[in-house]
Amino acid sequence: MKHSRFITFIAVALISLTGCEKFFLEKPDTTGTVDINTIFSSEKNATALLMNTYRNVLLMDWPGGIGISHSTLGSISGEVGRGYDWHGSFIISNQGLSVNGCDGSENGAERYSANWRFIRACYILIENIDMVPDMDDTMKKYVKAEAKCLIAYRYMGMFYRYGGVPLVYKSYTSSDDMTTGRSSVQEVLDLIVRLCDEAYADLPDSWDAVNLGRLTKGVALAVKARALQYAARPLFNSATPYLDNGAANNLICFGNYDKERWKQAIDANLAVIEWANANGYQLLNTGGAGEGVPNPNAFDDYATATSVAGNPEVLLPYKCDEYTQGIHTYMLFTMFVPDSHWDTDDDGVLTNMLENYYAADGQDLDIPAVGEAARPGSDWVELIENIEPRAKADIKFCGFDSYNNPGDQNWQEVGWIRESGNMAIDRADAWPGSLDQSAGCGAPVKFWYKAGTRTWFELPLFRMSEFYLNLAEAYNEYDDPQNALKYLNYVHNRAGLPSITESGQTALRETIQREFYIEFFFEGGKRYYNSKHWKREDIDDGICGGQMRELQFSFRAGTQAPNTKDKIEWYWNANTFRSTWHPRMFLEPFPQSEINKGYIVQNPGY
Repeated sequence: MKHSRFITFIAVALISLTGCEKFFLEKPDTTGTVDINTIFSSEKNATALLMNTYRNVLLMDWPGGIGISHSTLGSISGEVGRGYDWHGSFIISNQGLSVNGCDGSENGAERYSANWRFIRACYILIENIDMVPDMDDTMKKYVKAEAKCLIAYRYMGMFYRYGGVPLVYKSYTSSDDMTTGRSSVQEVLDLIVRLCDEAYADLPDSWDAVNLGRLTKGVALAVKARALQYAARPLFNSATPYLDNGAANNLICFGNYDKERWKQAIDANLAVIEWANANGYQLLNTGGAGEGVPNPNAFDDYATATSVAGNPEVLLPYKCDEYTQGIHTYMLFTMFVPDSHWDTDDDGVLTNMLENYYAADGQDLDIPAVGEAARPGSDWVELIENIEPRAKADIKFCGFDSYNNPGDQNWQEVGWIRESGNMAIDRADAWPGSLDQSAGCGAPVKFWYKAGTRTWFELPLFRMSEFYLNLAEAYNEYDDPQNALKYLNYVHNRAGLPSITESGQTALRETIQREFYIEFFFEGGKRYYNSKHWKREDIDDGICGGQMRELQFSFRAGTQAPNTKDKIEWYWNANTFRSTWHPRMFLEPFPQSEINKGYIVQNPGY
């Protein structure tokens, strides 16, 4: 299939209007050679601004777009190793989130100023698109709706990062008063919902082939559903905040628990699925009914959903195939890149993540405990050969060729430059030592199904499985276990696994969260943010903090690379590093430079 993508336009217009590294709430830079009249003098110029706005707004939760420059949010939420000591993930793991940021971030794991620059660009579009002389009224209506939905998307991200944030309703000029303080979590949620409703009214259900990847009514529903899901979760949906913030508690929680917030989430997620079913989107399951029937095509269906451009499970992808910006960074941490494997060896998959996966028969994996005697390599081979399909699509395991690129030498162990497994062959005598390396049990290869030599991939921003699992979670919290199991098993059965039957609310809650961890491994920081908003009691015990563990390997003495599975002599589980956690980290800190201005209240504990 030909890779359809946005053309990335030169961003002269956007840079001239917004400045380079200005915060939205500072005086904007209005100097430059390109002005409003030039940008909106033609459909071509205005579309260039729109496409560049897409490019920047949607690059959220991915490196380089809005966060640390080296490694990923998976490195600070127990999915993969923390990286090397110059990586932002390593620094956060060691020290926790900081008001001064690190490794490209301005604060925490975030680039706060990026939100305001790109929101301002959206408002510029809304306020000026009617000036374009050669654009018809229908397209102008679409552009305004797209810009509103993009604003909602960015506010949604700030909502689950910070809680209450400043609300803005136009593009500020140099004469405007920009000393805007934070609004409550309720006010932020209300704005997101209103913008989504307005965008939904005016967006199309679909676009032609030239415009694939632009926002649709379904995306507006998806943004609203995700925001309402976070609103219903325990971090915000509580009478008591995670840390007391005095008179500013309404900036970090609603101040009451309301069960009906779960009903609002249910209605919003059902609306997404209803729209999807009517417009050609679906949870991919080509081998079964999806309810009670383990899908025999689970591997290909799941791998297609995460990796193949234009597949019907993805409501919104990040359509950019350039090997630059944050996409370049993310590639370094997800695939075999000959000139950069040295920067990724310490970002292997941790035991903390591996133990979430199921065996192919639906049982828990039998993974050795830390301190247990080493097991023979043949046990490791058996474990992986009988692991569930999603794991095989997500991870290139130590000693194994990549399951998701069968027969492709680029993805076979013999052609794999990045070390697979913690022990080189000449370290066969290292057991039972434990190394602070984090090469783990294998490398993440999610998004690279049948990739061959392809160097681009489309980040899935909204996949249909999210809304099924959202419904499972919401129904469970709304005391409806029958529907909770129904929507959970749509995803679980699609993965080739037998139905889950657990109906106790607490146990089912844990099972649903486990399914989130598996289904969205390494995908947009979902484990990082979901775990915090679930207020998991064990978040400091190997998720966002605490002891991180990995499987380590030794190989038969006298053998030579590559480290193929037949050469593995022993494997064992080991403590590898501890990650920092403090309750203040449930929400991100605001940059100290913003706090110093005197009108932003910092989140508690920082």
